[in-house]
Amino acid sequence: MNWKSFEYNSGFAPDIREMLLFKEALGHKSSSFAADLLCFDRFCAKNYPDNSSLTQEIAFAWCMDGRKEGLAPHRMHKIREFGKYLTSVGKQAYVLPSALIPDKKADLPYLLTDDELKTFFDATDNYPHRDNSPLVEYTVPVIFRLIYACGMRPQEARKLKRSDFDYGKNSIYIEESKWCKDRRLVADASLMDMCRKYDAIAHERFPERTVFFPNQYGQMYSHEWLTETFHKCWNLSGIGDARGVCVPYDLRHNFATRTLIRWVAEGKDLNAYVPYLCAYMGHASFNSTYYYVHLLPDKLAVLDFMKSKGIIPEVPHED
Repeated sequence: MNWKSFEYNSGFAPDIREMLLFKEALGHKSSSFAADLLCFDRFCAKNYPDNSSLTQEIAFAWCMDGRKEGLAPHRMHKIREFGKYLTSVGKQAYVLPSALIPDKKADLPYLLTDDELKTFFDATDNYPHRDNSPLVEYTVPVIFRLIYACGMRPQEARKLKRSDFDYGKNSIYIEESKWCKDRRLVADASLMDMCRKYDAIAHERFPERTVFFPNQYGQMYSHEWLTETFHKCWNLSGIGDARGVCVPYDLRHNFATRTLIRWVAEGKDLNAYVPYLCAYMGHASFNSTYYYVHLLPDKLAVLDFMKSKGIIPEVPHED
């Protein structure tokens, strides 16, 4: 839904609308802020109907209101951004200090062994046929291999269009992903051949489609479908959750970790090569990529990845 159809009714309504318009003018997507600020607007309309100035009391009250649902840290980020915007346009406002916002402790990714990867993809290859979704048995093996082999974010694979594939150059175009960054991924020839064959099968069923992976209606699959289908494949594989829960995003983590491990085995200078991986994965900064480096020592000691080639593309050399 377009945020412009939202009804903001508190004393902050004009400022909220102006902030969202400002973000759009800068090329940012305002949808995430719109929903959060709608919640803030309703909270203020109910509890602070006569206020139009952001005070510490109001900021703290709204954040604490989300504590039971575990939303307090999330709200702290949003209200800090709102306060920063207000002060940037010359208005009196409380800006929540960043030091008060608790760090989000990222869960360690599930790093699959060679056997687990093979077992999982065997399960995708044997995904059961469904009469009401005749393409699903072909979609499942391809979409999860793409996420793993190209280190895609799950939503990037789900949103791919037919026009994003260049089979002549073995590349895939990722448009307006996280941080509004576009990038082009060089992919393994065998992976692209698999995608080409899938495209031909899907074209017979939906000749007018624009999305690469169409659901039973010829439209884009949902986030919920992708997550649910991943867990179905995980259950079909019989691997179990003894080592922890595995999620679709872990395929992207495994791409990054295995790429780094291969470079270490090849004697590559990680300081020189990490920027390539950063660009390939669409990270906002090197810090996001270096996150994976700290996972390497233990894994190098216990996992036999050194001879694993897989279908991860090499970093292209530049002149």
